[in-house]
Amino acid sequence: SSSSSNILPETNKLGTLFFFPEKSSSSSTTTDDNDNDDNNSPPLILPSVILKRSQQSRNFRNGSQLVFTKAIKRIEGGADGNAEIKDGLAMGALVQVKVEGDSAQAGPIFLGWGVYNPESLYRVRILCHRFLMQPQQYKNMERLIQEITAKSSSSSGALKLILKQQFAKAWKTRQALQLPSPPLSDDNAQPLFFHVNRTDTFRFLNGEGDQVSGVAMDVIGGDTIVVMSSAAWCEIHKETVLSSLESILPSNMKIVWKTTPGRLVQDGYDPKQQSQTEDDAASTTTATTKVDDTMILSLENGIQYATFPFRDGQKTGVYCDQRENRLHLAPYCRNQRVLDLCCYHGGFSFNAVVHGGARQATGVDSSQEAVDVCWQNAELNDCADKVRFVKSDITAFMQKAFADDQEKDNFYDVIVLDPPKLAPSVKSLDRARRKYQALNRDAIKLIDPTQGGLLLTCTCSAAMTQKDGGQYFLNMVQDAALAAGREVTLLRVSGAAPCHTQSPISWPASAYLTAALFRVHPISTVEE
Repeated sequence: SSSSSNILPETNKLGTLFFFPEKSSSSSTTTDDNDNDDNNSPPLILPSVILKRSQQSRNFRNGSQLVFTKAIKRIEGGADGNAEIKDGLAMGALVQVKVEGDSAQAGPIFLGWGVYNPESLYRVRILCHRFLMQPQQYKNMERLIQEITAKSSSSSGALKLILKQQFAKAWKTRQALQLPSPPLSDDNAQPLFFHVNRTDTFRFLNGEGDQVSGVAMDVIGGDTIVVMSSAAWCEIHKETVLSSLESILPSNMKIVWKTTPGRLVQDGYDPKQQSQTEDDAASTTTATTKVDDTMILSLENGIQYATFPFRDGQKTGVYCDQRENRLHLAPYCRNQRVLDLCCYHGGFSFNAVVHGGARQATGVDSSQEAVDVCWQNAELNDCADKVRFVKSDITAFMQKAFADDQEKDNFYDVIVLDPPKLAPSVKSLDRARRKYQALNRDAIKLIDPTQGGLLLTCTCSAAMTQKDGGQYFLNMVQDAALAAGREVTLLRVSGAAPCHTQSPISWPASAYLTAALFRVHPISTVEE
């Protein structure tokens, strides 16, 4: 793996994106190679989506990025830009978004630029919002987009300008989080914290959290970016997305393009056109690089992991949202027996052993491929003697462990339960709750009955996390404890690592991960 410093874009590249020139120049309106100026082409007038003025529209004026069908009053366009469009717009069209004025005399209020989709629940995804920008930034962006569209009949140049702005801003945000970790100095003068936390794998772009709805990007190993496309506009404008990304990255950066077919179908895009699978849990690589088994060595919290982003695998190939939760749990694992359920590549196990000094960590996952990678990671981190990994359904594993004469070796001091998404929607909550409760009940039963222990239980289902402000999930754990005949005390509730940015206006609707740490008390009798 390359050094994490390789990923730092050149300063002048970021500068041109954040500090627009006061006067126009040929370099300030650079467009795609296939979007050259054409003096014979009529100027492009971007269509306008006019929103109804209502109490709901206040959310858009405050910064909401997703426009639903019922919020739209009309669409204007045509040769003069004012004629009402009756037949709708093409999927992926770049549009201006406005909201009606507060009187018949007042004109519409400009909100920003977005991409239109007549087939989606989200009719417009606003990619550049006026009220989320600094006033001078907005004025300069407006001027540059007008200059670009005045010289071209295509909107790709304007879209590229918007995306470059957002990508650069996202990168600056990660730099503020010390991601990737800065190089260590030769004199090792940095505090121990910087040695423990060395990381070159993180979420670089997080959808609405970085004002680019419908796409996520992870940096892996400091020299590879995996793009996860889940919206029609992203597929339609794939080349513009890639060229925008490449323009701020060093030339040695590898880009992998993956999709989430189920979400694309929901967005009205036919993934079969791209020879994609129908399984929403699977991701299809249709990348700028070929599919292969190339291993990328990644670093998280100073621990090495073998990753395979070029495979047709889960999501982007890593789950860096639990990075800080893994490190936070580690100190509580000293001299403890740890059980890591749904371990994937062993993140909680290795943090417990390497940073926490756990006596032993056992990881369980239903995927043989995941278990094989765990053993590979154990060798990378020289701790194979303190870990073991088992391929098994976690329910079967827990019930067998509890049934085997309840021997001491079948109980644990610390258990992590991090299952996949069980509640994909609000409609599935009741059924998912029963499944979550059964899993938590069985996990609680395996906590040492004589000494007690800790349970870190998680859900990555947004419907579960958001229900009743999070109380729904915590109540479920309490019910699971009662079913297990144990007492629990809540110690901490946390979410995703901060590189999984969120938009303040859409929180908590954008929150999806809950990690709740409980003390499970020992079974004891009351004594005088």
